[in-house]
Amino acid sequence: MKGKSSLFSGKYRNYAVGNISFMGKGNHAAFAKYVENRSDIDPNGMFDVIAHGTWNKIEVVSSGKSTLIDARQASRLIKSKPGSKHVKAVRLLSCCTGSNPEGFAQHLANALGKPVYAPNVDVYAIPSGKHWLGNTKEGLRGEYIEFKPGGIKHGKKKI
Repeated sequence: MKGKSSLFSGKYRNYAVGNISFMGKGNHAAFAKYVENRSDIDPNGMFDVIAHGTWNKIEVVSSGKSTLIDARQASRLIKSKPGSKHVKAVRLLSCCTGSNPEGFAQHLANALGKPVYAPNVDVYAIPSGKHWLGNTKEGLRGEYIEFKPGGIKHGKKKI
């Protein structure tokens, strides 16, 4: 992205130190509201990113507009948050962002130069803040996959 973008100048919600949510008031607003109440917030190093996601993009809602962004763009938004230099690792509370070893989470780890933990399936939350990973259609439980910096380069496989 060249020049100033309305996406980067718009407002997005910041929460406790170490957390950022890119979700708006649409279909996934309940998830964002519920997951804010989670008890495993780590202000001393783990930075949580709350967003609707897929294996290769996350959705950012800014000024009422929804935009899909790639890992490089997400990296810039995360780095723009005060205190981001002290982040030790990133956890994506964003569905399926860790489902592809060459996808969003790996590219984000490369762009940030920090480990990224991403779910390989959907993320669900209830009002208490309890959240879990699973695929309700197939009855599968999921897990957070660790992606370390230095994996595949943006869009290119290591040979």
